[in-house]
Amino acid sequence: MARTGRCLCGEVRYELDGDLPPIVNCHCQYCRRAHGAAFVSIAWVPHSAFRFTAGESSVTRHTVGGGYRCFCTICGSRLFNGQTSETGFITLIVSTLDDDSHPGPVLHLNLESKANWYSITDELPQHQSFSREIIEYLKAVRSEDRC
Repeated sequence: MARTGRCLCGEVRYELDGDLPPIVNCHCQYCRRAHGAAFVSIAWVPHSAFRFTAGESSVTRHTVGGGYRCFCTICGSRLFNGQTSETGFITLIVSTLDDDSHPGPVLHLNLESKANWYSITDELPQHQSFSREIIEYLKAVRSEDRC
């Protein structure tokens, strides 16, 4: 099933092939600062499944350290992140999807830099940082066809 998404102003549009991978709430300091929020909901999507359908020329890449963030130059919406060393995946900002009928997040990640003023009130698993364990967990969740 193809999913569509866009930036806030609608200039940049994209399509995503296949199922949406499990969603993660990232609490890292970089996501918090980039969104001005306590966390951001993301999904690691194969780069080959993502394609722009409009406005690609309005997308700017901001590189920091070993990664980059892509956003609309008109409205500033952050669309996805990536690694400068090619991993084959992008980190899609789930709130840019047009259809929000997905099952929601499966875990909280990067709590080592979580905002002190925010309290997690759900029962989802919580992880201090990214690890091999999380990769295995996300594979298991995906195989359960939750997304």
